[in-house]
Amino acid sequence: MTKDEITERCRWARDHNENHPSQQWPTGQQLAVALVLRDRSWLDSTNHTTETATDLVCEQAGLSVFEFTGWLNDIRAALESDQR
Repeated sequence: MTKDEITERCRWARDHNENHPSQQWPTGQQLAVALVLRDRSWLDSTNHTTETATDLVCEQAGLSVFEFTGWLNDIRAALESDQR
C-alpha cells in the first residue's frame, strides 16, 4: 500500500462515496482512507479504534508509528491542494 494508492482512494471516497471507503477495497486500504479522512463513524462501524487501524495500516504499509503521522499529513496535504 503506497501513499499514492491511498491518495487516489481518498479522492474517490471524497468525490463518489461521501468521504467513506469502499467495502470492495482490501481492509488495510479501507482503514487507511478512514484514518486520512478522519472518518470515525466508519471506523466505529467496523469495530476498529484509531489505534488498531493505525497498527494494521502501519504493518501493511511498512511504516513505523513515527513515520505514519508524516504519511497521513502528506496525503492530507495532497488532498487539500486539490481543493485550491
